[in-house]
Amino acid sequence: MNDMTVIDDISRAISSTDVTCVQRLVCPDPAVNTEEALFFHGKGVFGYDTSNRTYFILRGAKIHFDSYFNAFPAHLYGLEGRRLQLDIRGSGEIVAEVMLARHGKSWDRLVNARIVLSEHSTTIELPDVPLDGVVYFSATGLSDAIISQVDYKIVGVPHRPVALTAVITTFKRDAALQRTAARLQKYLSENRDIQSKFSLLVIDNGGETDQIPFENGEVIKNPNLGGAGGFTRGLKLAIERQWATHVLFMDDDANFFPESIRRTISLLTFSTSPNLAISGAMITEAEKWRMWENGATFNQKCNPIDLGTDLRNSHEVVKISHAQPRNARNKYGGWWYFCFPLASVKTWPFPFFVRGDDSYFSLANDFDIVTMLGVVAHQEDFFSKQSPLTVYLDFRYHLVHHLTFEKLKLSPQQLIKMASRYFHRFNNSYHYDSAAAINLAISDVLSGEAFWNENADMSARRKLLQSMSTQERVSPNLPLDVTNLARHSSRRNKGWYVSLLRRWSFNGHILPDRLFYKKGIQFPLHVRAIEHDTFLRRYSATVDTSTSTGYICTLNRRRYFANLKEFRKLCNELKKKHPALLQEYKTSSKSLTSADAWNRRFDAHS
Repeated sequence: MNDMTVIDDISRAISSTDVTCVQRLVCPDPAVNTEEALFFHGKGVFGYDTSNRTYFILRGAKIHFDSYFNAFPAHLYGLEGRRLQLDIRGSGEIVAEVMLARHGKSWDRLVNARIVLSEHSTTIELPDVPLDGVVYFSATGLSDAIISQVDYKIVGVPHRPVALTAVITTFKRDAALQRTAARLQKYLSENRDIQSKFSLLVIDNGGETDQIPFENGEVIKNPNLGGAGGFTRGLKLAIERQWATHVLFMDDDANFFPESIRRTISLLTFSTSPNLAISGAMITEAEKWRMWENGATFNQKCNPIDLGTDLRNSHEVVKISHAQPRNARNKYGGWWYFCFPLASVKTWPFPFFVRGDDSYFSLANDFDIVTMLGVVAHQEDFFSKQSPLTVYLDFRYHLVHHLTFEKLKLSPQQLIKMASRYFHRFNNSYHYDSAAAINLAISDVLSGEAFWNENADMSARRKLLQSMSTQERVSPNLPLDVTNLARHSSRRNKGWYVSLLRRWSFNGHILPDRLFYKKGIQFPLHVRAIEHDTFLRRYSATVDTSTSTGYICTLNRRRYFANLKEFRKLCNELKKKHPALLQEYKTSSKSLTSADAWNRRFDAHS
């Protein structure tokens, strides 16, 4: 069978049927998320039976699926000329309700019907009205009842065929990758209607993975050019093989419900937007009820959308789904889960190695980026992974973005002001390793296209940054005298007088030791490099108290002023070279990201 035959088969399948299952019920899973309020709400005696994997309500109780994982975002679909129906399975007699929820408007009851559930599907057809919001199902028990299935189905011809190739880039994380592949295979084996529309490419940058437990999957060995190189290799293969209409980039340890695959394929199939891209949201492993990022925008920093939203609250869930502006300026999707149409790719990724490749890719291509309820990856908090290396990588791409994209163009003064905020945050708070890493990032960006051509694998820079990291190396079993540490406060040293003193004194670096507190300052591992709270402390301890993992930064005036001197010199050079850099990075946006450039990199490092 050749590649185009699969697309033809999908097209014939579309024309031969007019009922498509676009969303199924998601259940709590200890391997992913068990925050009940993200799956269901209710009154009386109700819940989820972990033994039978079914929802239940006792007589008189009520259960609502108005939740982050189980509400249906009908407003995203092109439903004109099509109908939406629900297929319900279970047992017992219930009053079934279907509601249409809209942020800032009245909620409408679309269906209120008495039904008897059975092992055969009971179909509820929704009225022919505009579904311009979020639809959800509720049930009230007229007897004890079990709900085992709630399927949302669209009756009508899809807008387009979809064949999806997922690309996972991995580096020496075979165990996590094997779990991800096995989880996907299990789901697709149980959902045969979408199995033929999905394939998996694993790009192995570390040489550790030879095979995966996935039927329609393949492992490709690749030189270690980072995430940028791995995902670009997958993109290149997807284009060459002419099978996929869309590509999904995702992490090797992506912890998400595989139902996300159905929802992704379904929305792409029924969307009226040909350049639609789907960005998976992110919530942290530490707080699985709280949104970390529901898509993001970039302008001098990354601005996560809906940060902090309590996903246990159904009204907040409706808000983040229904009220998010579709055309947010400078929007991008993180590559822990980002699906896009191949036809809309005009610019390949920039060779950042890691960090910034995802935002650059979105900014450089004309994608219509949306997020979907329930399509979310669970990740370790990014701040807890911070190091001088990640600070270097982060600030490097910030500069490149602003030197490349006309819509992000800054004057030399604005660019230096942005750089100053980042640099002084770290240098003022005794994170001299990270401040030096920012200086290195500026220096490398100033070198222009030659630097990127010579450092695609980042091996030399990684070694250098490792040697530069003397204080900020996270260590286990960090010895701490907690009686000699003050706890972090977000309000300390913020008055106008103290702020003026901090600025005048270089955050205390020119003040005599006798003015300093005897106690150091303690920060949690996910909160670090806070200038105002480091002021007049002899040292800071950044630590995860539950594991005693962390590091200690000590006041060092010599390093502080050496960093500052280098930073000022680099800022002067940045100002002088600014016009030339704008022109060079405009040119590099084509020469460094072209297919030919990537083919040369792959050949040079293979």
